Amino acid sequence: MKNSDVLIIGGGAAGIALAVLLAQAGLQVGVADAGPAPKPLAQTGPDSRTVALMGGSIDIIKACGIWPALEGRMAPLCNMAVADDSRYPAGREAMVEQMFMAEELGRTEFGWNIPLGPLRAALYEAAAKHNNITWHWQTGYKDSAKQKGCIKVTLMNGDTINAKLLVGCDGRESPVREAANIGTKRHKYGQSAITCLISHTKPHNNTSVEFHRPGGPFTYVPMAGNNASVVWVEKTADADAFLKLPKQAFTKALEDRTRGKLGKVELVTTPSAWPLEFLRAEKLTAPRIAIAAEAAHVISPIGAQGLNLSLRDVNALAETLAEAHAVGLDIGAPTTLANYERKRKGDVLSRSFVIDMANQAVASDTEALRGLRRLTLRALSLPGPWRQLVMKKGLAA
Repeated sequence: MKNSDVLIIGGGAAGIALAVLLAQAGLQVGVADAGPAPKPLAQTGPDSRTVALMGGSIDIIKACGIWPALEGRMAPLCNMAVADDSRYPAGREAMVEQMFMAEELGRTEFGWNIPLGPLRAALYEAAAKHNNITWHWQTGYKDSAKQKGCIKVTLMNGDTINAKLLVGCDGRESPVREAANIGTKRHKYGQSAITCLISHTKPHNNTSVEFHRPGGPFTYVPMAGNNASVVWVEKTADADAFLKLPKQAFTKALEDRTRGKLGKVELVTTPSAWPLEFLRAEKLTAPRIAIAAEAAHVISPIGAQGLNLSLRDVNALAETLAEAHAVGLDIGAPTTLANYERKRKGDVLSRSFVIDMANQAVASDTEALRGLRRLTLRALSLPGPWRQLVMKKGLAA
């Protein structure tokens, strides 16, 4: 029988970041994950999955102590453009495009684009320096039972752990969420996101562009050098068909969709895809249990808000538990968990709703919605508080 203040199920970037923040606050932390431990940072190669981290998310990553380790692997997002390209493949003159520059907010960048593999590896290396974190790799959650003042958790390998709080950071199919009987609102989009890393002949000028088309958004995001990460959303059947194309034909289709902004394009990594859906948990806590990150919400990649939302969960939960621990309160008590729920409920509800509506609006091919999107983008070219609000809330959060 092992003991922890907090047992985290899920060793992704969000789960490990939470472990680091809690360990820094002096709590005893356990982390269990069904997969293997991350490779050392030095052994990570090109990664087709990247995350555009904004504002507060950067502060959280810096608080984990890994910022210097990521230098040279990431790129600043100095400019972000949104283009209504719903008349594709008509000429570029048919697009309505709006450019947002970080300097308009008195900043040098909105955020940074970071490869997910190196981010997770750097977080793990930082976490491994803490003696108050215990790792349980290649074993997941099996079941749990509430006991007086704690929760007894059994892992798939038979290990049992007594913890004051169980945290589910274990993904969209979260066994912890299911065990806690936390319901969800959920629907499929009928879309898949193709991701890959590309090289290109024209400079990206640290500018990310999100093209809105009927199948879904096509986004390229700058990486170090003349490289960019791509998130290409299409209806699932179309995405499957694109992935079956010969490499040359796929590259040509991808290059066409960059509208010539990047010049000649070459694949750096093999493209892959995953299905998109919307998921939002009806609550974030249950007795002796809290959920966070994709166990609590899954959203479309439009606007690049996914991991940013997850890291805000992690930060709020870490702050709540650290505050309770510092004054000797029970970190798994209903009042403590209610504080976490209160801190996160509004943000999760509003962000998930807006992104869900935005994805459905972008994917719509009706003339009325196309006209509204184009009118909105044109209106955003006008200086004033609305443009500033859009940048602060949508691009720099």
